Amino acid sequence: MPSNARILTAAIGLGLLLGPAQPTRAQQQPPPAQNQAAVAKFKDPALQQYLVPEITAIEEKLDKLAARLDAVEGQLAKVKEQQQALANDMHTNLEQVKATDTSVTSLRVSNQEDLLSLKTDVARIRRDLGDLTDEVRKAAAPPPAPAPAPQPKVEGYITQVLANTISINLGSAAGVEVGMKFGVYKAADPQTRIGTIEVTEVVDANNSKAKIVASNPNTKFQFSDIVRPY
Repeated sequence: MPSNARILTAAIGLGLLLGPAQPTRAQQQPPPAQNQAAVAKFKDPALQQYLVPEITAIEEKLDKLAARLDAVEGQLAKVKEQQQALANDMHTNLEQVKATDTSVTSLRVSNQEDLLSLKTDVARIRRDLGDLTDEVRKAAAPPPAPAPAPQPKVEGYITQVLANTISINLGSAAGVEVGMKFGVYKAADPQTRIGTIEVTEVVDANNSKAKIVASNPNTKFQFSDIVRPY
């Protein structure tokens, strides 16, 4: 459709070609001399012949401008549509980014919890393996050897002294055997050894004979001196 400028220009050209409209009664007064000259000028055939091509050219230019304006308006409408589409895409992308961020955060928290649980399980498994290894070692180890039975405390005394032969009141009942050695201690000082004797004969369950192996200088063995095995 023609624009307002095109309509206005066409109206001006048409007015110039047709001349001024018929005056009303109020306008039938004779115009001033200046206005009469202007009217006469526009009624000049030569001027009209000049103006018609000019007005036609102006109308063509206006048509082209109107067409360009319509094209620009169409392009502007497309740009607006593209802007709206971009805005919609941006909004959609933002929503997707938010959803992705939420998912990543949830996944990170879940992975941390799973990792903590896994570490706890690994520590428990290691502890269980350690306990199992200890049990296997205990089961494979040979049983400890029984503790030796405590030897009964053997202590006797000299019952007779004959030259180099000593009789004591200990025999087979006390586990005395030939070759056993006994320390000799004074009854008055049972912590100080004064000599050593060696069993030469086990007479019976409660008597044995021995020989003097060593003795302190100036010391003689006597009846009731204490004897203890080494």
